[in-house]
Amino acid sequence: MKVTDNRFETADRICRDIKKLCKTVGSRNAGSDGERQTAEFFADRLSASADSVSVEKFKVNPNAFSSWIILSVSGVLLGCVAYFFSSLVAILLFAVAMIPFIGQYVLYKRMLDPLYVEKTSQNVTAIKGCSGEPKKRIYLVANTDACFEDTLKYRLGGVMLVGTLTCDVIGVLYFLTLAIVRWVFVGGLGASIASGPMLYAGLAGLVFVIPFFASYFTVNNRVVTDGANCNLTGCFVATEVLEAFKDVAFENTELAVLLTGSGVVGLRGAKAWCDVHAKDVDKDNTVFISLNALRELGSLGVNSSDMNGLVKSTKEVVDLVLESAKEIDVKCTSRRIPFDASDSVPFIQSGLKSAGICAIGRTLPDYYKTRFDSYDNLSSECIAECYGLLLEVVRRYAGEDIEIERTPHPDIEASDKPIEIATAVQEAEVAPTDSVPLE
Repeated sequence: MKVTDNRFETADRICRDIKKLCKTVGSRNAGSDGERQTAEFFADRLSASADSVSVEKFKVNPNAFSSWIILSVSGVLLGCVAYFFSSLVAILLFAVAMIPFIGQYVLYKRMLDPLYVEKTSQNVTAIKGCSGEPKKRIYLVANTDACFEDTLKYRLGGVMLVGTLTCDVIGVLYFLTLAIVRWVFVGGLGASIASGPMLYAGLAGLVFVIPFFASYFTVNNRVVTDGANCNLTGCFVATEVLEAFKDVAFENTELAVLLTGSGVVGLRGAKAWCDVHAKDVDKDNTVFISLNALRELGSLGVNSSDMNGLVKSTKEVVDLVLESAKEIDVKCTSRRIPFDASDSVPFIQSGLKSAGICAIGRTLPDYYKTRFDSYDNLSSECIAECYGLLLEVVRRYAGEDIEIERTPHPDIEASDKPIEIATAVQEAEVAPTDSVPLE
């Protein structure tokens, strides 16, 4: 059995397809009509290569995920004011302010979801069966939605954003420490007007109000990014890999593509999929590889940990990716996504084997979660190498007699700098469909 690795031709096609899709469906924020049309587009396309395609709808509360910003920042600002009058009240306000931050952002829980407007999102699952008894399955996972713009990131850049968040943390710890010290000295309910050194220390701490207030503007609900890199690159690469193996008769291995909805609002699609299917998965013989932001070849890596470093990826899957990269001479390191999480997390938390592949700089580049994540800011070179890597991952995991005939490619100098698309992107319009017939 032979598969031809036309990675550069495929990458150029992916760049053109991403542009066409972005111009056709418009905004793809979670639960939107654009997200639905995108899911239908991929369901229709995958049906030509898969033996079965299903679209599963689920309920989602998109605005809940970023709600921690208003709640936590408001609680912190009130705590700063309360410090000058009651240490205990200030401590309680700081503690309450941390609950949505830790629950919604750090741990990606659905604790505040019921408080917000409910919408409908969808997951698309395509499965290519095997000729014999199915003994193992590999899922390639990516999310179809795009995020609201991070205003601070857009206005200040990645370094200043990290600096602002760092000041937020330092400011909370500073006022919390002062409040505890005052409470120790005052005793009781800690109710007294701050005076002397405690007053001056509190006044000095008001400098932190600037980054606190700036954090209110982290998310701009009026601007939706194209999400060309995060994460149409992952969706199209996964789809192209399935198409490449269309005529390959795996004997005992099933190849699947899972495109989740509402991924950028707390991995809701992957969580919904696990709620329904995790209990039926053969945990020993199934792996999930999530793809996210395939943009910077010099930063290509597989996540050894995920969800802000709190969830450890499956070593077996990490090794599978690293060994595959070594086989085809692609530089890929073990790493983690900074200040974020991938769809791998819900699978790992459900006891399944998973790891994520990401190609994004650790310094949060300009396009990350901003309007610069557009269809004219893609890296065909990075997409090509990631596509070639996934072909090898599938071949290696299947462990069957499959030969991949690789096309020669020019030497590519890996760089974290923006790379222009190597070939011209053709202008084209595709009329969106209201419904997609599934086989």
